[in-house]
Amino acid sequence: MTALTDRDRTEDRWDDGFIARSRRPGAGSSGPGAGGEADTPGGDGGGDTDEGSDDALVRAVSGAGNDGGKAPSPPLSPEGQALRTRLEALRQLVGLSRTRLDGKTLAEAGRVLDEAAARRGLSAQHTVVAIAGATGSGKSTLFNSLAGVQISETGLRRPTTAAPIACSWSDGAAGLLDRLEIPGRLRRRPRETSEAEALRGLVLVDLPDLDSAVGAHREHVDRVLALVDAVVWVVDPEKYADAVLHERYLRPLAGHAEVTFVVLNQMDRLPGESADLVLDDLRRLLDEDGIALGEHDEPGATVLGLSALTGEGVGELRDLLAQFTQEKGAATRRICADLDRAAGRLRPLYVADGHPSPEIGEAARAEFEDRLAEAVGAYAAGLAAERAWRRNAGKACGTPWLRLWRWYESRRAPRTLA
Repeated sequence: MTALTDRDRTEDRWDDGFIARSRRPGAGSSGPGAGGEADTPGGDGGGDTDEGSDDALVRAVSGAGNDGGKAPSPPLSPEGQALRTRLEALRQLVGLSRTRLDGKTLAEAGRVLDEAAARRGLSAQHTVVAIAGATGSGKSTLFNSLAGVQISETGLRRPTTAAPIACSWSDGAAGLLDRLEIPGRLRRRPRETSEAEALRGLVLVDLPDLDSAVGAHREHVDRVLALVDAVVWVVDPEKYADAVLHERYLRPLAGHAEVTFVVLNQMDRLPGESADLVLDDLRRLLDEDGIALGEHDEPGATVLGLSALTGEGVGELRDLLAQFTQEKGAATRRICADLDRAAGRLRPLYVADGHPSPEIGEAARAEFEDRLAEAVGAYAAGLAAERAWRRNAGKACGTPWLRLWRWYESRRAPRTLA
């Protein structure tokens, strides 16, 4: 799933119902591809910490106390404390549920805990943002426009982007890019300008087409989208209502609105007031998908229109990404959204319909009792006890016919001489 070795991945995975709280001491986070990255002199930026508790995890994903273990970590923020509590609660729930739920049911919760743990030791000073879109939406052109240099290939040939390409605005993102399995040859740096300094800490990833005819390209998209901190969805006036985009991606990720940008590209193709009409219709579709829109200073997805070809609106997106990166809270919000989705899918298994308070339903309780009885051998013990009771009861009392038979046997038996 990541570029880490199998041994490193195994140590971070949940096993026997409990999540590994610490990694192997001294284990680095750089993978095989780290040596080819342009920002190698900066190292991983975060480094592995000696603290093995969930505090280190939360500090890593929230951007607090990421000093490589060289100095005492500052107190957790309220958001970090809440995330730590939720991670611990989910970890305990998974551990207690393994005897009554199958592994497939708990797979998503286990994946969330695995990916949260994978953030420990990686750079907390970087925000990884993926640019995703359908064929011909112009996402690679937007990627190049933000970087200020030709990095991702563009053209009429489809599909154009065959593998994820990354651009990092500062050193220290090697571990994060190893986790995304992006090799060194596909890691780039932006053009050094005054605008680039404002994006320091940003790691931008250009993905293949989400509707590509090549299955491997779609696998790249799905894998990277599950690991990044935020996503910029690029749509065009012709395919902004495409069913694949909305049904397979936007609707299932509706709870990730706070780490979502939706960009209507190619605005230069829309004459007059058509651009505003298309933007309004796009907002309507997002609302139907259940995505909260970040309007009137409310948390939610950011929606804007631009033209990557002419540069109109690109500056506004650059400013939004700069502010988003400097907040250093995207990773925390992403993990919280993943926790919400995992908890929402598990809740019906623990909360009975019609009960306001969370309690185990009758069907789940009966299944749990059956599995518990089977685990401790209660059924076999009950059968043995029943057989023993019947045997002892027969000896002590017997049936009327048995008592008559015993009297008859005692009468016909010959008496012994004294």
